[in-house]
Amino acid sequence: MHEVVSNQRKLVEILKGIPQPVWDRIVKKAPEWQNLVSFSNLYGFGPFSVLMLVIGLNAYQLKGRAEVAYFPKIRELLEQYPTPRTPRELLNLLNFFYAHERLNSIKSKRLERFLKSPLASNLWKSSPEEISLNFIRIWDELTQLMGQRPQDKTITFAMKCLGLSLLMEEGHNFDFNNIPIPVDSRVAKLTQRAVLCINMKDQEIRAVWNEILSDLQCSLPGITMILLDSLVWQIGSLQESELRDYFKTLGIDNAGNNVLTFLQSNNRYTV
Repeated sequence: MHEVVSNQRKLVEILKGIPQPVWDRIVKKAPEWQNLVSFSNLYGFGPFSVLMLVIGLNAYQLKGRAEVAYFPKIRELLEQYPTPRTPRELLNLLNFFYAHERLNSIKSKRLERFLKSPLASNLWKSSPEEISLNFIRIWDELTQLMGQRPQDKTITFAMKCLGLSLLMEEGHNFDFNNIPIPVDSRVAKLTQRAVLCINMKDQEIRAVWNEILSDLQCSLPGITMILLDSLVWQIGSLQESELRDYFKTLGIDNAGNNVLTFLQSNNRYTV
């Protein structure tokens, strides 16, 4: 237990060394940002927010890495067709993609459940101000609509994607503090490498990253779980040389060296 607490503190100190402007660049490196940001102006905010959220809902059991097999493939599909005018048109369009995905029947049903709902219709007509003001209420409505738990990975990732649509608009404050990290294989892998948990259950992983975020916000109040998750997910499965290159492209070589040294010290990081 002492080792776990010590490791959490060490990691917080390392992450404090990353300046706020770099965190803002980290979130823009996320594949969901890079592949979909061009549709923000093309679709208009309301329809784009619906697009982001529904893609987040079905981002599981993918055919390959999300940055290769998911977001780019969706972008390529959307680029081929006119801008959808209604949630129903978006449903028909995205069905072309999900029909060829793993668990295609389940994903098509999830797509239909959301895009035929009053929630999707309301978001389609909403402004950034309205969604910012009602962000937590939307989380609750989405959870009930999909029949899931609020902490489930697909729900929290969908809310992250909705949050990204607001960040792309800039200047809109919304409450993301209660939404936990979406726990997937990459988040779990980094958590294990850093020896931040004892039992490695999803509930414990979420609690650990919530604590890390809370401590981090004491020095960097502008950090949210959207930004922290973006970093954790992007470096979660990187090997030594890849991790060094990642931080080098951000211009923070020292932080990269500190992260690498920290992981190696726990004997959980291999080349």
